[in-house]
Amino acid sequence: MASAQAIRNQEILKTEYSEKAAIGALYDELSKGIDSMKKGNVYTIDEAWEEIDKI
Repeated sequence: MASAQAIRNQEILKTEYSEKAAIGALYDELSKGIDSMKKGNVYTIDEAWEEIDKI
């Protein structure tokens, strides 16, 4: 029997995303970053890369 993680990985691989959805997600994340910058929040480069890796 397959593990729960293996089943989840297969489900993720079956999911298809449109180019429009991908661009929308990127735009949303960039908007969050710009808003954060405007508020004066400062992150180290390592923290920034951690956030990028989450996307």
